[in-house]
Amino acid sequence: MDLELIWEKFITLLKVEHQVNTISKKTFTGIPFLYITALNLQQQQLNDLLIQAASQAMKGKQLTCDITFVRMKSQTFVYRIRFKVPQEKLFCCGNGCSNCIRLKN
Repeated sequence: MDLELIWEKFITLLKVEHQVNTISKKTFTGIPFLYITALNLQQQQLNDLLIQAASQAMKGKQLTCDITFVRMKSQTFVYRIRFKVPQEKLFCCGNGCSNCIRLKN
């Protein structure tokens, strides 16, 4: 699964929102951070907006999203956002593995 497509859709959905002025994604030590400048938005409103956009971007995919507020400075909000792929097996490979998906109840 290409997470870059999910990121593109996520950022596009946020850019459509009229209350968001600028969005930039920066990666530090392998962790993506989103810098959002939004006028007349409270942190809780922006959290709700991020959750809604993430759920739309992940629709139909087996992903989870971790959204963490980091800091705010002069109307620029910084969030650590990660889209995570599940770590469990999703199919049977036919090798009789001890953690086979067929053996789950």
